Amino acid sequence: MIENFYQVLQIVSPAFSLIALGFLYNKIAKTDTGPIVRASMGMLVPAFAFFHIITMQVTANMMSSIFISAWVIILGNGALTFLLMRYMNMNRPGLLLPVMFMNTVNLPFPILASAYGQEAIALSVMFYFACLIGAFTVGILIVSPKDAGTEIFKEPVLYVLVLGLYVKYNGLDVPSYVMDPLRMLASATVPMVLLALGMQLSQVKITEFKLALLGTVCRFAGGLALGLLCVYGFELEGLARKVVLFNSIMPSAVISFLIAQKYDKDGALSSSIVLLTTILSVVLIPLMLVWLG
Repeated sequence: MIENFYQVLQIVSPAFSLIALGFLYNKIAKTDTGPIVRASMGMLVPAFAFFHIITMQVTANMMSSIFISAWVIILGNGALTFLLMRYMNMNRPGLLLPVMFMNTVNLPFPILASAYGQEAIALSVMFYFACLIGAFTVGILIVSPKDAGTEIFKEPVLYVLVLGLYVKYNGLDVPSYVMDPLRMLASATVPMVLLALGMQLSQVKITEFKLALLGTVCRFAGGLALGLLCVYGFELEGLARKVVLFNSIMPSAVISFLIAQKYDKDGALSSSIVLLTTILSVVLIPLMLVWLG
């Protein structure tokens, strides 16, 4: 049980300190973040996800409820924002993508683990799985329909997640000479992805502040509203409820502006929303943890 705000600050401060360190380092060193991000997403995150799926003690029904909740939040927030854009008579994919896709790796993994233990990570992996699939299918469909449905198959973590779930729920044993290296890679994942996030954000500048602020409000307010709808609709309680609500108010995912930039669809606006939501999450995440208890 999280009893007070000081305890919450102790939980979140290491994560935000590493983001700040990565941010300051790259402001000075001007490092190419591409290789670091590719190594993190190609090796560390898949190893992290596989390790925690194999070692988790969570029922398949619970995992499926979390996975469906993630899709409700992603698609629901996208639909609400699309209707708002239609009402405002504008077509800005760079606004839509960061509203739909939340950060499901850098922040939720370390903070949930510190607040609620390793089992929370196993549940949160389902949010990451949903966002990964969604970003490389629905996300690309929004900005480039001809490329939708193919990019997802280039992501190694997709195959690792499917393999992990198959091994876990078929009762297959993984030998120690496989699990021990995975454990080492998993332990390196959190600090590396936090540093990488800070380094990526150091390259972003906020533009079109009013639209970026609108996207920020949609990301947080729409996410929380849909998160509450899921926990009551699926009757989620305990740790599952906390994981869904916590992920629902995560800042926008870096992948949203990377996709927008790649296909030349409002990359600057999308990156502005990512940066602004991440800055505001410094306040919102502790408040959410206090509320969740």
